[in-house]
Amino acid sequence: MNISLPLTLSNSINITDIDMTTASCLANDTCRAYHECDEIVGGTCGCIQALPSEGPLCQRDINECEDAVSVCGQYSDCINIIGSHKCSCWSGFNSSNKDSPVSRNNSCQDIDECLVSPSVCGPDSSCTNEIGSYSCSCLNGFTVTNSNLSISINNPCRDVNECLNTLEVCGPNSRCNNSFGIYNCSCLIGFTVTNMNQPISTSNPCNVTLPLTEYLIEIQINSVDSSVTDQLRTLLMSFNLPYIISDSTNITEISITTVCSLNQTQYQCKCEGLFVWPNDTCHSYEACDDITNGSCTCINALPVDGQFCQGLTN
Repeated sequence: MNISLPLTLSNSINITDIDMTTASCLANDTCRAYHECDEIVGGTCGCIQALPSEGPLCQRDINECEDAVSVCGQYSDCINIIGSHKCSCWSGFNSSNKDSPVSRNNSCQDIDECLVSPSVCGPDSSCTNEIGSYSCSCLNGFTVTNSNLSISINNPCRDVNECLNTLEVCGPNSRCNNSFGIYNCSCLIGFTVTNMNQPISTSNPCNVTLPLTEYLIEIQINSVDSSVTDQLRTLLMSFNLPYIISDSTNITEISITTVCSLNQTQYQCKCEGLFVWPNDTCHSYEACDDITNGSCTCINALPVDGQFCQGLTN
């Protein structure tokens, strides 16, 4: 114990290692051949009841774990013990054959935790397997119960109530209805979504619904030149209907109903096609053509009440 190594004996001789071998281990066959005086551990013993006749004494333990991968395979730990070694898989790995010890020929393989049932991530979640591990994420419309902890079966994903912030989700003039994992928006009474082809949202909000209103406008044109009527008729035929005036106003129909001309001393008013004078007008102003089914198309006067030819009714 008091010798400092290496010990120089001469220029060509050094002592580099000194051991008392009897402090090491005896091989398994020696233990059994000479009856051990202590337990056999890892195939070796530290004491036998004899002096071996062949001369070999205690042998130095070999550390098989110096090259752990070649002994135990990948994804494993190697623990050296006297006369032997022990292999164990890392967390997230299992040996190919669970009934046999881990070794190079029975190496550790990744465990796909996502195949476990019930899911390691809990309900309403997605599990992604990784080498030696896994990761969890909540499905759309769900969030983890405790954001300070990882998603798991004990800290599962829960439904997100998007309607707690109705204005931010659906926009103004709307109602938000929360459902499990989703939500839907509807406009309040009297409001309509801006774009019917898109869902209701802050960028496609509900606006005031204006009632659809139809207006009948009669325009009277006075002219002594009969060609004006023909020009007007030609002009109206060139219109493509409906004719859009603005976002809220369209012209859907244009017709010439009545043409009146001075015939010597009195006016004669004729209806255009698909228009007639009602029966009472025919009789009041004297019809200039036949009265059929209670109506006529021509009268010998200009009605003082301003009512002109009416559309035919079915």
